[in-house]
Amino acid sequence: MKSILKHSLLAATLAVTPLISVAATSADQAKLGTELTPMGANPKANADGSIPAWGGTIVGLPEGLTYEPGKAYPDPYADEKPLFVITAAELDKYRDKLTDGTIALFEKYPDSFTVPVYKTHRDFRYKADIEERTKWNVGHAKLVNIDGLQQYTGGAPFPIPENGAEVIWNARFNQPMAVADATYDELAVYNKGSQQRHRTELLIETPLAYGTHPVGKVSEDIDINAAYVFHRVLEPKRKKGEMVVVHEPVDQLTHKRKAWVYIPGAKRVKRAPDVGYDTPVGPGGLMTADDGMGFNGGMDRYDWKLIGKKEVYVPYHNYKFDSADVDYPTLLPGKHVNADYMRYELHRVWIVEATLKDGQRHIYAKRRFYMPEDSWLVASYEMYDGRGDLYRIGFMNSVYDFYLKGYVPRAQVNYDLQEGAYVAVRLVNETRPVNFAMEPKGKDFFSPNQLRKMGRR
Repeated sequence: MKSILKHSLLAATLAVTPLISVAATSADQAKLGTELTPMGANPKANADGSIPAWGGTIVGLPEGLTYEPGKAYPDPYADEKPLFVITAAELDKYRDKLTDGTIALFEKYPDSFTVPVYKTHRDFRYKADIEERTKWNVGHAKLVNIDGLQQYTGGAPFPIPENGAEVIWNARFNQPMAVADATYDELAVYNKGSQQRHRTELLIETPLAYGTHPVGKVSEDIDINAAYVFHRVLEPKRKKGEMVVVHEPVDQLTHKRKAWVYIPGAKRVKRAPDVGYDTPVGPGGLMTADDGMGFNGGMDRYDWKLIGKKEVYVPYHNYKFDSADVDYPTLLPGKHVNADYMRYELHRVWIVEATLKDGQRHIYAKRRFYMPEDSWLVASYEMYDGRGDLYRIGFMNSVYDFYLKGYVPRAQVNYDLQEGAYVAVRLVNETRPVNFAMEPKGKDFFSPNQLRKMGRR
């Protein structure tokens, strides 16, 4: 039963005086849209113009493109070619703008790993509803003991962050989708090119992202849960038909995650065990439960430190990677993903480090995260073992969704440097594009009762 919940956690990607972190004072609200972009980024270009000034001129679909929700995205930058391609021979020239994880891949695979760098774009902006909610959160949203998000109305909870934990909460919650209907592939790729695949159906509803509740109505009055998740295994055959429903709370201090699982062989629904933190998940066990989306789950085992901002080449506007015209053997050969389908841009990123607390247990003793300032989504991350060695590294693609009018996370890749293997998740190349426009099914669908009904069909 634990293995079933592990799949769901990967697909879904948590008697002391409270430590309270409150978003910057309400007087700082005026900075959003003036000194800062409406989402809290620096609107200015960098010194040499390689990062342009924020434009924010496009909300939704760019002129000249057509798109229907649930269909493949058109690539607004399809005609662009890389400005240059970084190879191992030029590593020192670009080292100061690369993450430690990217450098490690150059050092491990010097003959094949490359980073194609494209023009940086800051053309898109979030829809007005997200920007208004983000602004309201300033001076209202607060963290209690790291894991308790309170007085939150949607959007980015902490657009003017004061500590590392607030940045991570932005990365976790600044996603504009209210519903999602997906069929995802997860592939583990081993150093000689062999692959192991899982396929899953995923339905998600996130009540705080509904545009129907007014700005200022907070999570405590909307729903105790940030997400309702339904997960069904389609492949491999031995697990086909396994189903899980998960309720993910907003305030993880006050409420705990709840999950129920349906096991076809037993034809029973059971309350699922508590699985999280460093529980191995996915094909090959190359990710932990809290690796999903860069980080997902309880934050209490780590001390979180805000390092600051830096200009870094990170995955961005990765429309090509999702193309149905490329099969998995081509996209995911041995060693590392095919760079011909990757796109990196230079962005200012927030850097946060998490260090394991004394007396706490996790296979990662230290973690580092990189979040581009315009999207807040995790783009790159690194995990160190107890000896201080770089153990695993990850990258997460992102695209601007023209229907949602905001950035969404896409395929995620975790490299295990010690095993010489990697796993790629949330793949749609051989399934179907994610549909963010489906009709909500409602809370009753995400219930143990519904699992029983579906199990009898």
